[in-house]
Amino acid sequence: MRHFYQKVLAGTGSIDPVGAVRERLGKASTRPTLIEEGLRKCRDITKKYGTSFYFATQFFPDEVKQGIYAVYAFARIPDEIVDDPDNKDREDAVKRLEAWRQNWLRSMQRGYSSDPVMAAIVYVFDKYEIPVETGEAFLRSMFMDMEKSTYADYEELEEYMYGSAAVIGLMVTRIVGFQSEKAFPYAEKLGHAFQLTNFLRDIRQDCDDLGRIYMPLDEMKEAGLAPANIKARIYDQRFVDFMKSQIARNREVYREALPGIRLLKWRGRLAVKISFVLYKGILEEIEHADYDIFRGRVRTSFGRKLWLTAKVMIGKYE
Repeated sequence: MRHFYQKVLAGTGSIDPVGAVRERLGKASTRPTLIEEGLRKCRDITKKYGTSFYFATQFFPDEVKQGIYAVYAFARIPDEIVDDPDNKDREDAVKRLEAWRQNWLRSMQRGYSSDPVMAAIVYVFDKYEIPVETGEAFLRSMFMDMEKSTYADYEELEEYMYGSAAVIGLMVTRIVGFQSEKAFPYAEKLGHAFQLTNFLRDIRQDCDDLGRIYMPLDEMKEAGLAPANIKARIYDQRFVDFMKSQIARNREVYREALPGIRLLKWRGRLAVKISFVLYKGILEEIEHADYDIFRGRVRTSFGRKLWLTAKVMIGKYE
């Protein structure tokens, strides 16, 4: 599964740890305007692409918000390279992704970048001591997207989700702050929960636009389904039953992740609770649509987001 990525890594050398980056932060700290511009651009990227996520970030303190926006941009920019609908040549897309990775690694080694967004990303990685290896794990999953379109079973899907989602949870936990190292496994779980919800909501788009199916093939087979059913947008009782089973597991992952919220520092708990409720609420929207995600992208209305947020504010979020 990682063979292609390992080939890409071959011969690139090692990366300095974040501690070494901090020693060179003086270069970045002399360019506050550049970093501030980059943080604003990261905020704009988050607002454009992550509507529910951006809504929840408004409940973070300003300092935390800036860190979250930079992490979102770090993830979104490579993701857009991988998912660019204009990608005609896979090898060209891989080269662009590797070029972005190398630019990031060089910027981390130097401790600064002349590009505002990259400067903001480097600044946030250093400020919150986010390990370079965590970023590499995310990029590993991006490379996997370039070579893999289906997943044999849930275990294989989990390997992909570790890089694409769990490590984002680890990054956010460092930015929000935590009271115990025990928070990190829960953060991984929450990342998986969010990702699974995205997979279920976006089955049609992932298949039609990207040629990928992020569903365990063995479980599809047990339900009497095959990739051809998704490609043909066949909505029948088999598909409904399959969606019910996937949603049930997704809710279980949310339950397993929930105890980790109280292990975060108080300044970030509210926003994480709101994210938890908004993403989990997408599952209810799928149910309200009778599991027919082929009709269009399931969305949570702004009014419902406000209602769910109000429930969180009075302590009802489970």
